[in-house]
Amino acid sequence: GRTGALWTGLGDEQFAYRIYGIFIQNMGDTGGRVISLNDYNYKDLSEGFMLENSLDPRSDFAPFLAAYFFGNVRDPEKLGYLVDYLEVAAGGGEGRKWRFLAQAVFLARFKMEDLDRALELANKLSNADNPSLAPWARQMSAFVLNAQGEKEAAFELMVSLLQTERENLHPNEVNAMLDFICTRTLDEGDPKLEQICQDHTE
Repeated sequence: GRTGALWTGLGDEQFAYRIYGIFIQNMGDTGGRVISLNDYNYKDLSEGFMLENSLDPRSDFAPFLAAYFFGNVRDPEKLGYLVDYLEVAAGGGEGRKWRFLAQAVFLARFKMEDLDRALELANKLSNADNPSLAPWARQMSAFVLNAQGEKEAAFELMVSLLQTERENLHPNEVNAMLDFICTRTLDEGDPKLEQICQDHTE
């Protein structure tokens, strides 16, 4: 718990954060032994990460460790604990924190195969009030909707993004969005595609 962590860190939150961070990083790989990621208790592990977040919600160390090291575990149930933590660690997606929410979307969609959870996270990411958010991150809701078979919704969302963000996007990003709209959303021949896709597909 937080009180115990502060005792360990002599009342210093940053010292406690670093002590517990090193402990989590090296847990299971001490004394000449190596433990598989599959053998960790991810519920306990996530509680450790949540504790770290309470000590320092600004640091990227703990969420980076969760997303890119422990996130390699293959058990979908174990990944669920990490996804929940990454959502908390990302906060409102400010600064560079949005990248951890994007990683949570990736884990939920491709490793857990939980499209509903992925869409929930993608919507949160797409709506983040962050001018530095990458264009592809704002499009993640459309990608997940398309994977769910909600092609009409994916089409409408991408067209809306294109209309509102086109002036701020590099031409390559505009072309990538058009390619997604024209080749991966609605069925070929749909009249809605004609106006927006005619020049792109010629």
